[in-house]
Amino acid sequence: MDKKYIASLTGILILIAIFFSITFYIYPNQIYQQNNLVPIPILDVTLSSNEIQKGESFVLDIVSKNTGDIADIQIVSIAFPGLEDTLDNVKIKNYDFTQSPHYVKIGDEIGAKYSGGKETILAKYPSIEAYSRPVPSGTINLISVEITPQESGIFDIYVKSIGIPHFTDESHYPQAGILDHQSELVEVYSVTVNP
Repeated sequence: MDKKYIASLTGILILIAIFFSITFYIYPNQIYQQNNLVPIPILDVTLSSNEIQKGESFVLDIVSKNTGDIADIQIVSIAFPGLEDTLDNVKIKNYDFTQSPHYVKIGDEIGAKYSGGKETILAKYPSIEAYSRPVPSGTINLISVEITPQESGIFDIYVKSIGIPHFTDESHYPQAGILDHQSELVEVYSVTVNP
């Protein structure tokens, strides 16, 4: 082939790569940073029962709302620190998030410290992550999960939500609570399981 042809083809490919980098990475990030978009997730969590017999089930309903600016992604996480897996214990009854909920298993690599995946850990307990994208202000999503604990005692569930971009503490819910294995704040909901 002609050297001029190869040089011009290489130049065109470099320009295309630069265009796509600007269009899909640099430009959207600059818009978020310049406008300081602050999605504000809020959760309303309901348990069907606070006390059950061993072998019985209860239902956890979550209503998720973005009360702030548009979010690229809003995640709702439901974690089960007392379970080894969710296979026989947790069933998603219904949801209306735009993406299918994802089951996280012990040992899966997951994001940590509100870093948007820049920092990761290995999951120490199973969870479910449901999310929508994009999430305009005022958007409401629902998820309903049926849970059947196998052991008697106190059964805890960790619930949280994160809006991305995450530039301030307002972009996660709750604002206070305990830290989970991802070093992120969670609300704890408990059900007493009688023998």
